[in-house]
Amino acid sequence: MRLYKAKAPMRIGFFGGGTDVSPYAEQHGGKVLNCTIDKYVRCMLRPSSDGGIVIRSLDLEEVSRRTTGRWEGKLSLPQAVLDAMPEAQGVDVTMFSDVPPGSGLGSSSALVVSMLKLISTVYNIPMDPHTLAELAFRIERVDLGIPGGRQDQYAAAFGGMCVYHFGGPHVIVEPVITDPAALLELESCLMIGYIGDRKLLTHHLMEDQVRRLKEGDTLRYHDETKAFVDESVKLLRGLKIADFGRLLHDAWEVKKAFSPYIAPPIVEEIYTAARAHGAWGGKITGAGGGGFMVFACPFDRRLELERTLEDHGVRVRPFSFTTQGVHAWSVDVDGPSAH
Repeated sequence: MRLYKAKAPMRIGFFGGGTDVSPYAEQHGGKVLNCTIDKYVRCMLRPSSDGGIVIRSLDLEEVSRRTTGRWEGKLSLPQAVLDAMPEAQGVDVTMFSDVPPGSGLGSSSALVVSMLKLISTVYNIPMDPHTLAELAFRIERVDLGIPGGRQDQYAAAFGGMCVYHFGGPHVIVEPVITDPAALLELESCLMIGYIGDRKLLTHHLMEDQVRRLKEGDTLRYHDETKAFVDESVKLLRGLKIADFGRLLHDAWEVKKAFSPYIAPPIVEEIYTAARAHGAWGGKITGAGGGGFMVFACPFDRRLELERTLEDHGVRVRPFSFTTQGVHAWSVDVDGPSAH
């Protein structure tokens, strides 16, 4: 039996988040700096003999099936991927994520990109990274109507430390630094930690941000957020990591003006404590409300900051930057190990 597998990386969004969301991206041009990390959504496809489709999410402990043309189960995201790729019939698909759902690291988009890469590999469907990212965007934002931007799909497809330019006829992908030593230096001064579920997403956080933008309340904050991208790239290329960290603080203060739901009291409490124990700056890695936070600090204060975060209930997770996007491969497996 031949098994097919794929993995797509998640990302830390540093600057420009929110400018990749409609209508700002189309009307004013969006710009985002992010980098992929070694946290993945992983998928496996196994051919089955009954002609139906079974989807298993190991971390969510959910199963979806399609045997008569209609889906049974709650796994709407992978169901939508398979609906968009009708070539996939008679398959069992298994998946899991390295981090909890609602992490703010782009796990939903990484799942879609991982599955698309998997299926396109199995059925020899040509799909370059741009096509992959755009189809993933369509599935999430159009087919399923999930609000959000484009940066997560592109990060999962392309990988690395890149600036993504949105709003033109094509998304422009601009690699920022490829020097391994530069990435390692930045990585040595960064820390990520999980602060808990994004419960405030019951306030429709993304819809609130879009509404405030359309009403004109936050347009200047989006412009300021976008301007941070070029400044941060200059600092990175000059290896001015401390200044990069301080710029994270400035950008976080602006980001909070997008919506009052971005930084609930627990987030503010954690952030204040982190700043008091060495952090130059930091932010929530996603839209807001909870999930993961990233902090920049001097190398010699990492342990002090880590202890402080853990004292506040934050689960610090080690990570490394990655330079590549989604991968797929296959192996021949015989006997019990195939099951």
